Amino acid sequence: MDASIATLNIEEYLQKIQDMLLDEIRFYYTALVDGASITPEIMYSKINSLKDQIEEEKYKLSEYIAKLNPALVEKDFYISILSSMEKIAQNIDSAAYRMYTILSKGLKIDNVSFNLTEKILERLIAGANDIAQALRSLSLTNGKAGEYCRAVIKVEEEIDELYRKLELILFEKGEDNIVYLMLMKELVDRLEDSADLEKEIADNITYISLQRV
Repeated sequence: MDASIATLNIEEYLQKIQDMLLDEIRFYYTALVDGASITPEIMYSKINSLKDQIEEEKYKLSEYIAKLNPALVEKDFYISILSSMEKIAQNIDSAAYRMYTILSKGLKIDNVSFNLTEKILERLIAGANDIAQALRSLSLTNGKAGEYCRAVIKVEEEIDELYRKLELILFEKGEDNIVYLMLMKELVDRLEDSADLEKEIADNITYISLQRV
């Protein structure tokens, strides 16, 4: 297969998976801020289903890439992007499960932690949007991919700051409710790790775009 056609196919497929990932993060955000209208069971079931779909699509695209000519320059970058996308989907699923456990135990997320978690998810959505735009820009060869990737790096820095604030708040709570504290810490750890993975995706897209200058 012609390398340019293969590249176009891969990047369109990556866009599709990124859009699915964006749906997963958005649904989690909606479930957090509008929890009264979504039961914990429905929330987690939906997110788990989206995660499973992303894993399935990742497997299909990985198979396609593996069959291509080893000389395809961007091959390793594509595999790395796919791996990071899958890990983010799994992180969101893990965070959602922690939230499901908190709520099913009749516990309530305190207001300060709630607000900071909401802001982290808002920034994750912004980063995911920028990645989607960067992938589209690669296919359009309009030179804007790097611009969107720099925005993702800024988002990661903002999330790091929010994470540190939230981590400090949880530590200051001491042992008020050790189960709640452990679950919340694991939840925000997964979100913070997702921000790092978004940055890794942005870095790989940047490397691809630089090779096309």
